[in-house]
Amino acid sequence: MRFRALEALTRADLDLERLTVALPTVDPAIVSVRSASRPFRLFWPKGISAVAMPWGIYLHPDRLERSAADVGRLMVHELTHIDQWRRFGAIGWGRSYLGDYFRGRRSGLTHHEAYRAIGLEREARDVAARLGG
Repeated sequence: MRFRALEALTRADLDLERLTVALPTVDPAIVSVRSASRPFRLFWPKGISAVAMPWGIYLHPDRLERSAADVGRLMVHELTHIDQWRRFGAIGWGRSYLGDYFRGRRSGLTHHEAYRAIGLEREARDVAARLGG
């Protein structure tokens, strides 16, 4: 399974103009969404629906069974991560993401709490909530 992020956003009837303003470095018409293989998903923590890389999005195949609105929100969340990669670069993104996570763990947060506290994840959730219908 492979498609462009724009297809999911269009099916969800999301406001593409607002998305362009919020994520100016990302063109969903060229961002590829691929099904994440079972071996790749073995490395994902429990509960992960998708992973964004600078070149595209890997989606858990089960997530396509959700409503168009849910998949659209997930695409906005992952497109936000691609925008972050482009703004901060791989090293800056990794330093921020992992730094926040490990600071949370050292402060006594559980894995899930530390993940939820990562600044880049909070930003992606906020953008998805604002634009994801």
